[in-house]
Amino acid sequence: MRETGQAQGRPGIARRGARRLHARRRIAPLAFAIFVSASAASLVASAQVGGKGVREGADESPVARAASAVCAERALDPRGSVPIDEMQERPSLPARNAEVVAGAARAARLLPVAKALTEETLERLMSENGVGFAARRAAVERVEEVERVRLEVPLRDNASVVYGDPHSIRFGTIFVASLKSDEGMVSVMAHELTHAADGARGTLAPLFRRVARRAEQEAGLRQVSARRAEELTCDFVGVLAARLYIARNETEEPLARRAARAVEHNCVEQDETDAAHLSPRQTLRALLSLDQTLAGEVTGEIETETAATLNHIEPRTAYAAPRSARIAQSRAARAPAHRHAP
Repeated sequence: MRETGQAQGRPGIARRGARRLHARRRIAPLAFAIFVSASAASLVASAQVGGKGVREGADESPVARAASAVCAERALDPRGSVPIDEMQERPSLPARNAEVVAGAARAARLLPVAKALTEETLERLMSENGVGFAARRAAVERVEEVERVRLEVPLRDNASVVYGDPHSIRFGTIFVASLKSDEGMVSVMAHELTHAADGARGTLAPLFRRVARRAEQEAGLRQVSARRAEELTCDFVGVLAARLYIARNETEEPLARRAARAVEHNCVEQDETDAAHLSPRQTLRALLSLDQTLAGEVTGEIETETAATLNHIEPRTAYAAPRSARIAQSRAARAPAHRHAP
C-alpha cells in the first residue's frame, strides 16, 4: 500500500480485524502461492476456517483439511505464530521487551538468507511472467539495498517498507514478537522484500497483474484489484521463499509443522477485511488451493521437502552470495593477474 507524505511506502502484512485500526491507517496481509491443484468449485465449497480449524458441518474438501491442519499445528506448536486478530488485541510492547528483543535478533539473523531466497524466487517468477530484463535487474538491486531491520513501537502489529528509507524493513514490536519461528519470519521478510523490489515506480506491476489473473482463474477469486494483486504477489513470494528455506535447512521437527508456520498467522477467529485485501481466512484458503505441495505437506500427504525445487529449479547446495559479492567476484575473474615485482 502506498503511503502519503514525504516518506512513501507500504505496510506489508494486514492486521485487518479491527476497524479502529482502519480508521487510523491502512494495513495489508500476507499469504499466497502457486501450483494449482484444487478447482474453483472446491474453493467455493471449502469451509470457513478459523483459529480452531474447520467449522462443524463444513465440507471436508482438500483445502478445508489442509487449512484445519495448519491451524491445528499452530495450536500445538510452541513456536507457532500469533494469529493476527490476537496481535491486534495486545497492548503495545516496548523495544526492550524480551519477546521483542528475541524477534528482532531472529529477523536480523535471517535477513541475508531471506534476501537470497527472495532474489531467487523473484528472478524466476519475473522471467516466467514477462518482466523485462532491465526491470528484473532493478528489482533485484533494490532487494540488495535492504540492509537492516528497524523496530517501531507505533507500527504495532505491522511491518512495512518505506521508499524514503530503502535500506530498512520496519517492524512493529508486537509483530516481530509474534513471529516465533524462522519459517514464519522468512515468509514475512520475503513479503516485505518484494515490496522493496517493486519500488516507488511500481516496476513489478506486470507480475502482480499476472498473479492476480491466475488467482482469479485457478483459485476461484473474484476480480482482484491492483492493490490486492500486489499484496497477494508479495504473499506468494513469501510462502515460496519459506518453503525453500525449509527444504534447505533440515531440523528434527516434522515437515507439517514447519510448513504450517509460513501461513498460520491467518488462523483467526475474527475474520475481517477491507476493500484492498483478502481476509485472513480467504488468504489461507487461496494459498492452499493454489499450492498443492504446501497443502500436502501440512496434511502429511507429502513427507519430503519437495519445496527444494521452485518450478523445477534444482535445489542449490548453498545460498547464492549477495549480488554485490557476485559482481565483485565477476570483476576479479575478468581482471588480469597482478604479479609482484621480484
